[in-house]
Amino acid sequence: MLTVEQQYFALLRAALWDTPVSIDGEIDWEAVMQVAGFHSNNVLIADVASRMPDGNKPSPAKLAKMQSVMRNNLLHQMQLRQILLQAVKLLREHGIEPVVLKGFGLALLYPNPSLRQIGDIDLFIGVADFHESCTLLRSLPGGYNWGEEIDEGRHYNIEFGHIPLEVHRVSADVEDAQRQPLYSAMEKDGLLDHPQHVKYEGYEITVPSKEFAVFFTFFHAWHHYLKSGVGWRQLTDVAMTLHAYYGQLDLDKLRRWLTSMYVMKPWQTFGYLLVDCLGLPQVEFPFYDVRCKSRAQRLYCQIMKDGNFKRTNTFKRKKPKSRLWHKVHAFIGIFVDFFHCVGVFPSEAFREWCNEIQIGFGKNFQKK
Repeated sequence: MLTVEQQYFALLRAALWDTPVSIDGEIDWEAVMQVAGFHSNNVLIADVASRMPDGNKPSPAKLAKMQSVMRNNLLHQMQLRQILLQAVKLLREHGIEPVVLKGFGLALLYPNPSLRQIGDIDLFIGVADFHESCTLLRSLPGGYNWGEEIDEGRHYNIEFGHIPLEVHRVSADVEDAQRQPLYSAMEKDGLLDHPQHVKYEGYEITVPSKEFAVFFTFFHAWHHYLKSGVGWRQLTDVAMTLHAYYGQLDLDKLRRWLTSMYVMKPWQTFGYLLVDCLGLPQVEFPFYDVRCKSRAQRLYCQIMKDGNFKRTNTFKRKKPKSRLWHKVHAFIGIFVDFFHCVGVFPSEAFREWCNEIQIGFGKNFQKK
C-alpha cells in the first residue's frame, strides 16, 4: 500500500498533467488533504478526488467538503479577476502598461487555470510610473492602503476587502551590490523590453517574457526556501512554466541568468525533484543533472517539513520593539536561515549570510 506522501504525489501528478490515476488500496483522504493544504494545492487534489473511480472516491461527506473548497477558490478567483481587470483598464487609460506577475499569468499554464490557487494580485510597474500608478490605483472604489508611504519599500499594498493588490516598483528584493545590477538588467529585458501579451478571459494582459517567467518563478521559490518555507505549489508553478515553454526558450540566456545570479546548483537540485516527484519530463528541464540526487533527497525532506510559508518560526515573527534588541534578534534570525540552508546548499548559505550581514541584517529584519 502506498504511503500518504506517495498517494499525494500520485494525485498531484494526475492534476498537473490531466491524466487518470488509479491507486491500489484505500486512500487516506484526510491525511492527503492535510498535506495538500500544507503546500497550498489542495484545490488541485480536490478536483482529482471528484474524478476518481468509485472504489477510490472519498466518502460523500469528505467529497462535499472538497467541493466546497473548490467553490470558494473559484469565487475568490472571480473577485481577484474583477479587481485585476479594473486595475489594468485604469492604468492603460493613463498610458501605463502593468505586467502581471505570478498568480494569473501562471494559472494560464495549468490544464485548468481555475484550479491554481491565487492569493493576491501582483502588478509590476517599474520605477518611472510607480508613484502615478499607486495614486491611480488608490482611487479605485473600495481600496484601502496598508499605511506605507509610496516612497518606501519595493512595492505598495492596497486591499479591496480581502483582496490584496501589490504594486511593484521592482519584481524581487536583490540588494547585494554584485547581483542587483545584473537582476535589474534581467528585469528590464523580461518585463519592459520583451514581455508577452496573452489572452485571459477574452481580455489581453501583459506577462513576463518566457525566459524571465521561468527564471522568476524559480527565483521566487528559491527566496521562499531561504526565508519562509517553500511548498509544492511554488514548485508546480516552475514545472508548469517549463512544460508550457518547452522548445521555446533561449537556453543560453537562461543559463547566463542562472549562473550570474549564483543559483545554478539550486536550480538543478530543485529540478531533480520536479522530474522525480512531479513527473516533469526530464527533457523539459534545462541543465538537468542526475548527480544532484543526494542533495535533492535532503531538500525533499525540508520541503515536506517546511511547507508553503510555514518555516517562519515563532522566534522570527516576534520582533522586539527596542532598536538594540531588534538588531540582536535580527542577527540571530540570520543564523536561523543560515543553518536551515547550509545542510543542503553550503556555498549558497554562506553567500546569503554574508549578504545579509553586509546590507545591515537585510530588509526583512529592519525596524519599521
